Amino acid sequence: MGARYMAQRLMPAPGAIPRIPGTDIFGVMIPFNGIAGGDLITYVNFQERFDLDFRIRAAVAQGHESVALALQQLKYCGGILVADVAGHEFTDAVRALMLNQAFHTAALYEMDLNGEISVRLFEQVNTRFLKSITLRNLAASPDHASYITLIYGEISHTGRFRFINAGHPMPLVFSREYDRFVDISPDRLKSYAPIGLQPTEDLADASHYERSLGYKKRYTVNELNLMGQGDVLLLYTDGLLDSFSPYTREKLERSVSRAKNGNAKEICDAILQDRNTTAEQTDDISLVVIKHF
Repeated sequence: MGARYMAQRLMPAPGAIPRIPGTDIFGVMIPFNGIAGGDLITYVNFQERFDLDFRIRAAVAQGHESVALALQQLKYCGGILVADVAGHEFTDAVRALMLNQAFHTAALYEMDLNGEISVRLFEQVNTRFLKSITLRNLAASPDHASYITLIYGEISHTGRFRFINAGHPMPLVFSREYDRFVDISPDRLKSYAPIGLQPTEDLADASHYERSLGYKKRYTVNELNLMGQGDVLLLYTDGLLDSFSPYTREKLERSVSRAKNGNAKEICDAILQDRNTTAEQTDDISLVVIKHF
């Protein structure tokens, strides 16, 4: 009963999904064990979560024009985080919940300091999860399964998607015009080690961390400007597209093609229905569908 209660609280409420002009968003998490797993979807509805106008006035009064500009841009975009904690047990759901709280606490600090969420947030989260003995003890196999893959991005009303990636499956963009997933240049899809595996190479306290897996570079932001009218952006965990599963990228592409005239929820439902009839679920599955009108 406790696991089911916590799992229900991990799923974002419908009101948490950002409302962006010309954009429809819907996401779902399906735990492998049917109750609670290691996947996480969480949103940043900037307009609802923060008083942007108050923050803009305060930034202007203090002479922080760049902060005021950053805050103004947040009126027309929303944040989406999808993460996959290694494992799908109850304790992995606890780690996902801890990540959720760490992210939103750090996001509040970032908004107060910079008027936006920067890559610094994820550097700090990586450092904390790398060092935390509590988080390692919660992992089913502390030596081998204490990492988290993560993607965080912000979608604007223009269809631009800016994101950082820590070892997570890359987003897929379905073009309505060409009726297929578009090919994206690898230099626009930079990824780094999962959260909790490697310290950043110029970290002030790097000498205090284990270096068995080496160091990572600082996170950088990827940017996609490919979303035209009717295009669909998919964010997901690897439970959706397992390399050993008969549900392939080609079948996913056909699923989106058949449902492309629907809204984000209808596309999401169609994908999951096709996936369930094609292959048995062997891992937690999370999927966020973003449709640009």
